[in-house]
Amino acid sequence: MKVTITIKLVNSQFNQDIAMAINDGEESEDNIKYLWEDEFEVKGEITSFKIKNNTTYQLEGYLPDDSKFSYTIPDVTIVECIDVSGNISQFPISKRLIKSTDKTEDAKTKDVLFSILLTDKYEHENPMDGAYILKSDFPKDLV
Repeated sequence: MKVTITIKLVNSQFNQDIAMAINDGEESEDNIKYLWEDEFEVKGEITSFKIKNNTTYQLEGYLPDDSKFSYTIPDVTIVECIDVSGNISQFPISKRLIKSTDKTEDAKTKDVLFSILLTDKYEHENPMDGAYILKSDFPKDLV
């Protein structure tokens, strides 16, 4: 199956009444619904698609001096995809950032479209593509 993940940051200032009154219910230049949108097509033929709620994420990498770092990020939802070769792709998102999710699956192909709407109530960090971590949970050493 193919998996596509879309993530949008909702604009809390968007006003549907204004949109109805001046733009046939659609957003306009001065009344935008989403502040930004990311879309990810997960590479490979995916054999497993899972949502892991109420978990932690191990943020790992290397600093500019080539020393390794590892931090545990609490209270995340992880979208996990495993391909036919066993490669794992993970998309960690702090739970408090998530406003809503929606999963649709094509009946014939089993392709999955997973949509996530994020709230703009909290500041977040985006340390890598597909990761959205509350600023208050993000390691201060990495800012």
